[in-house]
Amino acid sequence: MPKQKMNTRNSSAAKKPVERKSLKAVDRLMGMKDTLPAEFRYLSNVMDKAASLAELYSFNAIKTPVIESLDLFKQSMRNSSDKEIYGVNCDKGEKAVLRPELTQGILRAYIENNFVELPQPVRLYTIGPVFRHEKMQNGRFRESNQFNMEVIGEDKPMAETLLIAAAYNFFLDLEANFQIQINSLGKAECRKEYNTKLSAFYKERGRRAKLCNNCKKALLKTPMALLDCKEDACQQLLAEAPQIADCLSDESREHFAKVLEYLDELNIPYNFNPYLVRGLSYYNDTVFEFWPINDEGAMQSKLALAGGGRYDNLVESLGGKPTPSVGIAIGLERTVAKIKDKLELPNLKEEVVFLAQLGEQAKIKSLILFEELRRMGFNVRQSFSTDSLKNQMEEASRLNAKVSLILGKKEVMDETILLRDMESGVQETVAFKKVKDKIAKKVNRKEGVIYG
Repeated sequence: MPKQKMNTRNSSAAKKPVERKSLKAVDRLMGMKDTLPAEFRYLSNVMDKAASLAELYSFNAIKTPVIESLDLFKQSMRNSSDKEIYGVNCDKGEKAVLRPELTQGILRAYIENNFVELPQPVRLYTIGPVFRHEKMQNGRFRESNQFNMEVIGEDKPMAETLLIAAAYNFFLDLEANFQIQINSLGKAECRKEYNTKLSAFYKERGRRAKLCNNCKKALLKTPMALLDCKEDACQQLLAEAPQIADCLSDESREHFAKVLEYLDELNIPYNFNPYLVRGLSYYNDTVFEFWPINDEGAMQSKLALAGGGRYDNLVESLGGKPTPSVGIAIGLERTVAKIKDKLELPNLKEEVVFLAQLGEQAKIKSLILFEELRRMGFNVRQSFSTDSLKNQMEEASRLNAKVSLILGKKEVMDETILLRDMESGVQETVAFKKVKDKIAKKVNRKEGVIYG
């Protein structure tokens, strides 16, 4: 029987190592942004300041869902809102969206939980993310965090003044350079008259041809939206446009004059801007924005740090009883970008106690001590996932720890612990059962925590 020849080609091929295709990294979505640890410290600090300010002004915290019904926003958003909203797939044909704003969710909660039965006005604040599928611009992201304050059930001009004063002091404390822009949109009948005048103005002498495409479309239905356009060509046409102040009713004129009078009494500077309309359709009467400026007083960006106004018909349009209200939204990422160089983060040097350990038994004992010190009110930190003492001490230095407690195998056996002063480097051995008393004499604790 003849011998079969070996297929050397197949044999050599079989010996070749199998090449694995490298997996492609999954990038973040366009318009989204990672807030890295170094930057998050600034954002978190500003969020804490926002919450503290709201509490001082007697606002109560509320948290609403990130996902809401599309119907909640359909009647109150801009004409282009459908393109800006992120839809969410739901069961049973529900139409849900990632919230593009915080105000409507707060008002839904006000209606749904019968807050109308509470003493009015109701003051609520919230801090959280909003999502808008907007055109990409420098400084604008499709997910961002907002700080909202809402005064619900108040028709007096003092409500606007309160919110403007709160935001004014918030930015002042952060050492931000800003200018308050303010205007009145009047009631529905005032805006109807003004839209007629505005439409006629833009149709004269070829002005319509100079408008951007979005404004050409808006001119047919909502001429006032043209005043909010940030395109340079559209902005240049504003100088000659009619002003809504000429169309205000006596009631709206008196209300607005009172707001300005209160601001003057509080020595809060502002700029009357007759073309400020805000981008949303539900506002009436007073509207305002906080614009970033440089040290010379020139406007730095087309994106406002904050904006708000009165929306007396919004609660009713969402199914509630007629309820006059006013609110403000502050963009937190924009605020951080504006004041980051001036913002002083809390100095942890006088507060941090760092626990370092070597070995399994030391780690267990350190975990117990960590929890005891935390409950006593100490600002205690650790890196239990790290075994290297060198790396742990580097982490203690990065945190500006005042003292470090070091526990190793020998210390576990001797019932002691090493206490190192991180500034002087002096180290002493302390009996483990006395370490809490020793730390209490060296490091300040949070106020209101009882030792023992």
